[in-house]
Amino acid sequence: MLRRSLKPVTRPTCGFVCLPCLVTKVALPTHAVRSFRRSLTTVPVSSESADPSVIANIRYQSTTQGIGPISLSLKTTPGRGKEQKKKTTKQKKVGTADNGKRPASPKSARGGSSVRKIPGKPLRKHIVYAPIPHILKARPPHPRPKDEDSSPQDDGQDSATFDFIRGIQQSKRHKQPVGRQKRAEKPQETGVTHNGILESTNVSLTPLSMEGAEVPRLSYGLERALFNPGVYHLQDPRTRVYNFDPYLGSIMPVKEFDFSALNEYITSSQDEELRQQAIRHGKKYIGSSSSMTSVLSHFHYLLSAWRPLNTSAISQGFPEVAKNFTRILRAPSAVFLRYKDGVYAIDADKEYDNANILMNLGKSMEKLLTMPTEEFERYRRSSTDKITPDAVPPETYHYTTCGNFLMRAQLDAHDPRLPGTGMFDLKTRAVLSIRMNTRHYDRGLGYQIKGRFGKYESFEREYFDMIRAAFLKYSLQVRVGRMDGIFVAFHNIERIFGFQYVSLPEMDLALHGQTDTALGDAEFQLSVSLWDKVLAEATEAFPNQSLRFHFETRNTQIPCMYVFAEPVTEEQIEKIQNRNKAEIEAVQRKLLFPDELEQMGEDAVDQERTSLKASSDTVTESGESEPEIAVSNGETTADVSAVPPEDLATKPLFAIAITVNNKVDGSPVQRPTSFTSEQKWDVEYTFTKFSNPERAWAIYAACQRRRELSLDFDDDETIEDNGFRLQLQKISKQGKEWRKRQDQIEQKRGTIVLQ
Repeated sequence: MLRRSLKPVTRPTCGFVCLPCLVTKVALPTHAVRSFRRSLTTVPVSSESADPSVIANIRYQSTTQGIGPISLSLKTTPGRGKEQKKKTTKQKKVGTADNGKRPASPKSARGGSSVRKIPGKPLRKHIVYAPIPHILKARPPHPRPKDEDSSPQDDGQDSATFDFIRGIQQSKRHKQPVGRQKRAEKPQETGVTHNGILESTNVSLTPLSMEGAEVPRLSYGLERALFNPGVYHLQDPRTRVYNFDPYLGSIMPVKEFDFSALNEYITSSQDEELRQQAIRHGKKYIGSSSSMTSVLSHFHYLLSAWRPLNTSAISQGFPEVAKNFTRILRAPSAVFLRYKDGVYAIDADKEYDNANILMNLGKSMEKLLTMPTEEFERYRRSSTDKITPDAVPPETYHYTTCGNFLMRAQLDAHDPRLPGTGMFDLKTRAVLSIRMNTRHYDRGLGYQIKGRFGKYESFEREYFDMIRAAFLKYSLQVRVGRMDGIFVAFHNIERIFGFQYVSLPEMDLALHGQTDTALGDAEFQLSVSLWDKVLAEATEAFPNQSLRFHFETRNTQIPCMYVFAEPVTEEQIEKIQNRNKAEIEAVQRKLLFPDELEQMGEDAVDQERTSLKASSDTVTESGESEPEIAVSNGETTADVSAVPPEDLATKPLFAIAITVNNKVDGSPVQRPTSFTSEQKWDVEYTFTKFSNPERAWAIYAACQRRRELSLDFDDDETIEDNGFRLQLQKISKQGKEWRKRQDQIEQKRGTIVLQ
């Protein structure tokens, strides 16, 4: 009730104004109650009779320290200045409507509703805050207009009243749910600590020439897809002719693939060769393409001012119209900066990681696409000629420097006929039903891709989802590795449906709105340079220490990035990284060794039956021997409650807000468009430090909570998601029946392969 009563105060054209009831409810001070007595009545306000002189105008108030408020005050329209002067000189009786010499509107002449105006100061809208200290300095404060003056008594009473109401409204804002985004942030008690300019002409990438193993090429004639835009069907749906070897149509199950024969993934902090290269070339930060892309995504949001996605490649008949990134991609990003021997290694934060079948399937399918059939069959567990780990060639990397960064990218495939280095990345893309429920992937195995277009069971649907969920990550990995594009294989875990090569210009068209890669290249280099500045500030505050970072770009009217860093020990890092280790290992055992687990389960049941029979024979009459329930691999309630609460305000925290101004060839722009390599892009950045530790920790906690809500979700998130999954399960069930009929037809006609 209070919120509904307060809302019309700030927006008088939106509904009923019932301030007498409001005064009674909230118990205003005595001197404020008089200003409302008899002067305000309940008046229905319609949009037709709204006073056109009530226009919201942004007023920037000057501030000497930190970020001040941006108040929205009421401004009169031109041509009504003289009328306002008459109102200020002539004393009007309190409670009368100010109709003045205005001609009555047609609606009011018929007895319709009219606007009742209040003498004194104009109403003010609620205060909106934005972290733009450099803009506030550039714009001087507006002088107070003369027509706002009124009698001292009325002015004091009204100002006290509305200040009191605004105080109530501001106190209500703190109760807003954490997961809901606000249109503006309010970093109070802050001070500008650092600002500068980054120029696109002064940053560049420098490749390092290093010897490595030969990068494999595609097998089964799949290289045809590299030089033909669009999707290649594995089997043409109309003629049933296979464009490639039918062996690709049946994927080897993960339980039959020997993953122990593959090379283990090495993180940046564990890569001693990468660290030595950084020391040799005088670089301070090292990272891999997989650990850096999540943070670089938030720099893209900041520098591009949340540029809408370009879905012009999607057909007009496709019903989805969303042009924003997915929730997981917009979630705050967290990384560790692990210090050792003067070098900081960037590792991805695995606090909310979970295991799924796609992690394993991606590794096995990469071997499938780059090996002949005979060689790939050696990875099967039941093979008599199994491949040994010693026979597996080591991984090959591209190393690139930018500023103080040394970046590493693993190379998957190569074709010398492609532009540039000829390298490209391999991506295995599961269909919609699998991605929506990776924990219970078996419920979506029947989902098929039957054609090019359509909302479901089409390549168009998978391409649209890649634009929203994967293209940004893929394009950043391609740029880190100096590659040409990505080769995508679409599958449903059991069967491959088709292939598509997506070049970097094609991804840039969806992300940056142009096929010229100059804009994406400049943004990538500026992002790495700006990240370099952030790490320099943080490492200066906490020198020679490992840090945990959180990055989040808020989708506000003026985009703002929050950066938080806190010192952590190696023990704390390991505890966070291994938070879900037991669960991940359990899922891996279930996926890779289902037969062994089934046998173990049967043995456990037999053992339990034996123990129950033995215990029933030895139970005493007093019943003193009661079984104890032990919980392993988890924290008990006593352990959690025994931890004493910490005073967060005393803990060290690096907290800044980053805002930028973009200029192309010296002209300010919201974001660059139609950018070419001949143009110059300057980024004026401002780092604003939080001087209030309590507020910094509060915003940091909200950032962590938003990340948890986005990444650590259960299977049944919402009713809507459940309904959507049920629909996908229904489609998958129908797809299984459809596939059986297609296989029967193919058995009768035989298999035809395009030579």
